[in-house]
Parts: sequence; structure tokens; C-alpha cells
Amino acid sequence: MTSQQLATDHTTDLDAIKQSGFEPSDQVVGTVVTKVVTKDLNGIKLCEFQQPINCCNITSIAYALTALGYPTTVDEVFYVTRLPIATVLDDGMTLAETYDTCVNYVNGAKLDVSVRLEHFDKVSMSLDAFIKEIENAVQDDKDIHILNFNVGIAHEVSFAGGHFSLVADYNPTTQEITVADTNPKKYTRFWKCPIDRMYKACVDKDLSATRSRGMIVIRRNS
Repeated sequence: MTSQQLATDHTTDLDAIKQSGFEPSDQVVGTVVTKVVTKDLNGIKLCEFQQPINCCNITSIAYALTALGYPTTVDEVFYVTRLPIATVLDDGMTLAETYDTCVNYVNGAKLDVSVRLEHFDKVSMSLDAFIKEIENAVQDDKDIHILNFNVGIAHEVSFAGGHFSLVADYNPTTQEITVADTNPKKYTRFWKCPIDRMYKACVDKDLSATRSRGMIVIRRNS
């Protein structure tokens, strides 16, 4: 079954996708099913993404828009925004650059969504504010949160590079975030992280930007 067939079948559910055995390629990623959902996790589960090499930033945009009901591939983001592929692969992208790319794509594709940028070096973005934001976010099927964080802090490993992935769920009892990763082959499709540790990973300063990392919030307007 091709990605186009899945994208046009609006009645396909999660079980059907699993049974199809569909696996997106490294070049064209994104399986889309238009379906009303009640939580971020339910919507994200309907999509499977695997980032191309060094392309978690653009993949996160395509992943988030797809989960919101706007079928998007990495290739389409590059095409609409005219973003130089070599620049992304060789130099990476900061949170602000990823935000600008998302805004340019949304405007170019004429999507009815709004995009918000939050750097975590803002005084207002405290841990308590982050927890409240995530608690509300995972119950609202009209928005998706993309986190930009330090991998070393989030996973407690020595590697200290930046990464982009989606918030899929939050458990207030265990205070753990479920992350929907743009690189499931490396990190698994879903993984959990204590919210205070993820907050520290987002507060981490991106040396190429001289600012903290943070999040991008994409919200469906209708």
C-alpha cells in the first residue's frame, strides 16, 4: 500500500495501518489519515515518520502538520519554502530558523493554522508554566507542540546535540512526557522523559543561536 493510498483513505484506522505493513522511506515520509481525535497521542499514532539524515527539524514540521490533519511530507516543506537542502543537512537549523521555515510553509501552502515560538530563556517560561502548557496541550487535538531539546540532557547520555520531536502525551501522576520521535530508528518511536529533565533539555543554550532551545506550537484555527 502506498502513502498516497493511505492518505486518501479517510476511513482507515490505526489497526488498518498497522496491518498494512506500510513503512515510510527515508526520502518521502508521512502517512496521513484524516480523522477526528481527542488527544495528541491518538492523532500522532495515526502517522509514522522517519527523518532523513540530519533533518529532524523539517521532519518535525511535516509530522506535526500531518498529525493535525494536513498531509505533509519533508519533500513538500523543502519544495514550498525553497529551503537549500545542503544548508539544512550540513549546518542544521536553530529553533528560530525552524519556526521561520514552518511559517513560510504554512503561508505558502495556505494552511489555516497559527504558529507560535517559545524560547525557554524567557522569564515567563518557568517549569510550572511548561507543565501547565503541556497538561493543556495533550488534551487539545487542535494543537501540536514541537520540542527542541538537548539530547544528552533528555536521555542522560554523553552526546550533547540538539534534536526536534513532538509531545505526544503527559502523565501527571508520574510527571513524564511521552515524546513522539522524528528518528524512531535511533530513539524508538515513543519514549518517556521526566518533565523536569525535558524542561532542562529545552532550557539548554543552542551555541549556534546564543539562545535557549524551546518549542514551536502549531495550532489548527478551525
